[in-house]
Amino acid sequence: MSRERFVGLACAGLSVLLFASFTLVSRPGFASRLHLVDLAALRFGIGGVLLFPALLRVDLRRVGWRHAAALALFGGVGFALLAYAGFSLAPASHGAVLLHGTLPLWTYVFLRATGSSEPVGRRSLGVLLIAGGVALMVSDSLAIASTRQLVGDGLLLTASLFWSAYGVLSRRLGLPATSGAAIVAGLSLCAFLPVYALLPDKRLLSVGPRELVLQAVVQGVLIGAVSILVYTRAVASLGPATTTVFAAAVPVLTTLAAIPLLSEIPGRAALAGVGVVTTGMLVAGRMRDGPAPSPSALVLDGSPRR
Repeated sequence: MSRERFVGLACAGLSVLLFASFTLVSRPGFASRLHLVDLAALRFGIGGVLLFPALLRVDLRRVGWRHAAALALFGGVGFALLAYAGFSLAPASHGAVLLHGTLPLWTYVFLRATGSSEPVGRRSLGVLLIAGGVALMVSDSLAIASTRQLVGDGLLLTASLFWSAYGVLSRRLGLPATSGAAIVAGLSLCAFLPVYALLPDKRLLSVGPRELVLQAVVQGVLIGAVSILVYTRAVASLGPATTTVFAAAVPVLTTLAAIPLLSEIPGRAALAGVGVVTTGMLVAGRMRDGPAPSPSALVLDGSPRR
């Protein structure tokens, strides 16, 4: 195994742990007095400050403001607000499957739509299984007949679409992981914090110090900075299709951990959905992506930018 692939696999594995913690910690965050905008402020504020020095070293003119804005939208402010809104309405088990479990599905769609040369066609069986598992999760929502939960499921699916778009775009641009993460965190900070400052009902100081520190460390440091960095690094090494397959462990870890931590007992359909999605990801993961573009040159629309 090459050193580059080993680093990619390690980063993908770390992403799994961070994604699971994102779901598990965000849910109790809403059980406290924090709103989704407060969690977003921690994520963008702390993560943006930590990565802002790296942003100053990025040549945004070379990247292009349109691409930089798209990266920040899909991997930062747009994704996070959709995910937080979904977590506030749907159970953690749904967040695990609908947000992380559908990443290979959306990535497959994006790669096929953009005419990628990567062997996505041979992942079809795994993608079909993933779609079937998502259908089981949706049937669980329909059985409960809660409009609130259905809206949450829709938001989580849209957030998954955004994150998949970020992974594919990051691969196409061929950005170094630090540069990609810095663009996402830094531009999200600049876009969101001025709006948050104008909001009348900010609740960061209305919770206890223990809860605030927990959310600050997880949302701001681990998710706002580290997760973007390691995920982008994994995509650069392994490709978006292979990297998203590693999310196979997220639904299992989150659903099982939510039982003792959040007292959320999943229904039979939800458990079946977790199993089917995980199986689909493992099947899809048997294929490797094509070679990574050179990190020394940006790749835009499939060809090097001069």
